[in-house]
Amino acid sequence: MNEYVLYFTMISLVFGAFSALKLAFRKETSNVLIGEGLMAVIIATFLVILAEIYSIAYVETVALLLLVCGPIGTIAFSKFMKKGNPADL
Repeated sequence: MNEYVLYFTMISLVFGAFSALKLAFRKETSNVLIGEGLMAVIIATFLVILAEIYSIAYVETVALLLLVCGPIGTIAFSKFMKKGNPADL
């Protein structure tokens, strides 16, 4: 793969990560969930690119795990937030 394409992709992912962090640190719960999901996708993509550059086999497995655990964590967090605080009941 062309070296400049890899550099452009990594720089684009860094800018995407900053926007995901900006969303994740807002006060609304929906923004936090969107930022967390976006950050999981960005980190997994970055790991796949690093695996392509350095030929590390297990990094792709870690990226796949991140892509699976990111949405599962988002769903679990939203279910927990939907139930509310048990002290309020």
